Amino acid sequence: MTPVRSRTHVLFWLAALVAVAAVAFVFYRSRHRPPPPPPAPPPPPQAAPSNQIDDPLAPGRPAKLDPARPVPSGDWVTAHPAFQYSRPSSERGGANPCALPPGDTSAFAPWTNLSKGRVSLPAEGGVDASGGFDLVLHFHGDELARRELAASGQKFVLYGLTLDASQSYAGLFAGSKFFGAIVHEVEQVVGRTHGGSAHVRHLGVSAWSAGYMAALSILAQPDAKDTDAVILIDGLHGPRGHLEQPLATFVDFAKRAEAGERLMIITHSSIDPPDFASTTEAAHYMLSALGEKPVAVRRDDRYGLELIEYFSKGDFHLRGYAGNDKADHCAQVTLLRDAYTAVGRRWQR
Repeated sequence: MTPVRSRTHVLFWLAALVAVAAVAFVFYRSRHRPPPPPPAPPPPPQAAPSNQIDDPLAPGRPAKLDPARPVPSGDWVTAHPAFQYSRPSSERGGANPCALPPGDTSAFAPWTNLSKGRVSLPAEGGVDASGGFDLVLHFHGDELARRELAASGQKFVLYGLTLDASQSYAGLFAGSKFFGAIVHEVEQVVGRTHGGSAHVRHLGVSAWSAGYMAALSILAQPDAKDTDAVILIDGLHGPRGHLEQPLATFVDFAKRAEAGERLMIITHSSIDPPDFASTTEAAHYMLSALGEKPVAVRRDDRYGLELIEYFSKGDFHLRGYAGNDKADHCAQVTLLRDAYTAVGRRWQR
């Protein structure tokens, strides 16, 4: 073999060995590849800016602190409401809050009349296999309440009763068995609809405007001791300067709500009636009886509602709004939507 051919032969085999080694190395690396590094942990949740408050009743809609208004002092409890103005329709999305469209309530069956009042059941769901269901008794504006309940997506059974101005909600319950009769009738309707016995799992009471007297009277009934949630929408009133006795039952319930044993939501407008305590004054009395004060905030809510006061502790929530006209009172009904959602979160824990 000539020297040239010998060198060529050696170089050929060296190249082959290098190629084989390279393939072996690649195969080895593919079989013994180190595990990928763990994914980076998610960034910590961003704290709300120091000038904002995260609202548990309206997640994703923080309220901005209003440093222009000082902490309440002096006679803040008995002071007449400020914010004596009302936004025009152009600042309410062109809507008249007292003449809103009925909304989509197809998620609920038509009303069924009872001996007094009526009841509407979720068209689907809302009743478990054992016949258990969650019940809300609403007073004043029952069709408005059903609209907001449907918008909230909650599947409560809704009882509604609206009286005219000549009738008293308080008189229905005082010294009577009317509360127990309502619950019993509703259970019978639910049982017949679902083909078996039915029973209330959780019970709440909501009221708008004058309906608050029904809620107050219900809480005074011994058989209403298991009422878990109370919602009062722009309706908490009383004699000016003498709120201690009339609102004592609500104060007791609010204390339990602060402790997380119950849920209570109160809202007020800035309407200033001439001859009795406004919803602002009554709400401020409630806070003072608990040793608390509201926080001054600003936030725009539905249909021109302007949030101006905020308080939350435990499961007691109070929200105050500007506005002193009929449209502001009507717009408050839409706050039931967030309130019912909060009740649903509590009852689904």
